[in-house]
Amino acid sequence: MSEPLVIFKAIGSEHEKQMLLQKLLSAQTTVTLKDKFERCLTMKVLSLNSQFHLKCHPPEETAMTPQDNSIFAASFQIGEEKYLFETKPVVNENYIVLPVTHLYHLQRRKNFRYNMPPNYSATFTINYLNHNICSHQCRMLDLSTEGCAVEISQEQAHLQLEDLVRAEIFLGDREPIVIQGVIKNIRGRGISHLTLGVEFNHLAAPCEDKIINALTDLQRELYFRKAG
Repeated sequence: MSEPLVIFKAIGSEHEKQMLLQKLLSAQTTVTLKDKFERCLTMKVLSLNSQFHLKCHPPEETAMTPQDNSIFAASFQIGEEKYLFETKPVVNENYIVLPVTHLYHLQRRKNFRYNMPPNYSATFTINYLNHNICSHQCRMLDLSTEGCAVEISQEQAHLQLEDLVRAEIFLGDREPIVIQGVIKNIRGRGISHLTLGVEFNHLAAPCEDKIINALTDLQRELYFRKAG
């Protein structure tokens, strides 16, 4: 449970953006587009202009064809560093132009807890408490690969430190992530609620990957929405 989460850092300086995209061109690396169906299209960068437009050569065969005015998430890598930007491809007969907007550096940080937006659907459902079947719905407050904080009504359960829980994490419309954990912290939250600090125990690699991917997608969605 030591995999770092991906944190988005905006690259706002035009000079920094131009230098970075010039490195992308010089490195002769590729840019990968991903649509809402998780289909990918990888293309080679041919040139860059002063308006941050990347002229690219698409592969000859692909299961996805970009359409004008469709919004895509695009990514590339320079050395060990990864970057993400939003683009609306302009499709020509022999090449595709990718206008680069909202460019982000993806930074990996260990033990980083991501605070859930108040209007985002994030639920922590306790199905087993000390190996006994139950059903307690909690609102998720923050999440990392190490643990989480959740809010629960005081009337729902009598909880103690070191209680064992088996739960499902529901993030948006994604498939639930099954976790096992231990309650390490209990504190009051207002008059009628408690905040539980849960430390994950025996988190399988696929579940850890699901948490990392879900939080990465959530940040991308929120940043692009805010930037737009």
